[in-house]
Amino acid sequence: MNTSAKSFHKSFSHGLREKGFFMEQNHSSRPLISVLIPVYNAGKYLAETLASIKNQTYSNLEIICIDDGSTDKSLAILQEFAQKDPRFKIISRANKGVANTRNQLLQESKGEYIAFVDSDDIIEPIYIEHLLNCALNKQADVVRCLYWFNEKGINILCEKRCKEFLKVEPIFLSERIQAALDDSQVWLKLIKTELIRNAKLNFLPNTIAEDQGFEFLLYLNAKNIVFLKEHLYHYRVLEGSVSSDKGKLAYGTLQQMVYLCGELARRGFKGPEVYNPIIRLTVQAVRRLRKYPNVDFTLARRALQEVALHLPNCSLYSRLKYQFLCKLAGCMKNTTLPQLTYWIR
Repeated sequence: MNTSAKSFHKSFSHGLREKGFFMEQNHSSRPLISVLIPVYNAGKYLAETLASIKNQTYSNLEIICIDDGSTDKSLAILQEFAQKDPRFKIISRANKGVANTRNQLLQESKGEYIAFVDSDDIIEPIYIEHLLNCALNKQADVVRCLYWFNEKGINILCEKRCKEFLKVEPIFLSERIQAALDDSQVWLKLIKTELIRNAKLNFLPNTIAEDQGFEFLLYLNAKNIVFLKEHLYHYRVLEGSVSSDKGKLAYGTLQQMVYLCGELARRGFKGPEVYNPIIRLTVQAVRRLRKYPNVDFTLARRALQEVALHLPNCSLYSRLKYQFLCKLAGCMKNTTLPQLTYWIR
């Protein structure tokens, strides 16, 4: 965090201490929360992240960290925290990627709720306490709050549009899907473990932007989704990360769209409100990918062909956009795209 962010963090914490939030509390009779941290070469910020989790006002935590083959001092930092606090569980393994790491973290967790925290981010001391109280009071499957966005030392308050779903029947899929697209990160929220198990949610292995597919299916399966207007999470964007690389992000989006096309069909979802967003995201990702030189378009071709199978479920507008993109994509090297004029009737 920059100086202004640190000042805010200290004043925020000081105010909580004055109100008694940091008094030792017995939470053993309340739900166990699994805080899940995937770690890879996060040594520069990791100690700060772990300290923010250790110092939560809610204490009934299991803190599971998987070091995914780090080559820096990350593992040593994790082990140091584990020696001082038995709530930390450290797993070290060869590098398999963040999606695989998140899946293993889910398998290892024993809590009634789970909360992912990225290894370079910070959570406010009351983060878990407030999200859990909201989950219990409103019987929510998912609780999300607002956050601080930090890039190149600049802190910005993020005020993303928030949509709540409180057992509304019928379920309006288009609204849920749009909300999932607006909230496409797995950190920043508390999720009921029972929902993840029952809906068989996981992350597509060996992919980039692994949050997208998970969030899409999370919003389609959760009954109660609640938003808090408090800014309790500090999200840090590092140079070279996927979130700062639009080319990688476009590639990851295509991976997720190919996955979702098959997964949504397998789960019985049909209709334009489900597949129109898939078409739109695929079109946007392919167009963005075309801007980067020396890109392998194999995945782009596969995504377009996979999407073509679901065009009958889409609106005429989406089908026309798809056909137009196929014509534009003619400038791609070694590209053979399906001719789809017969879809437009």
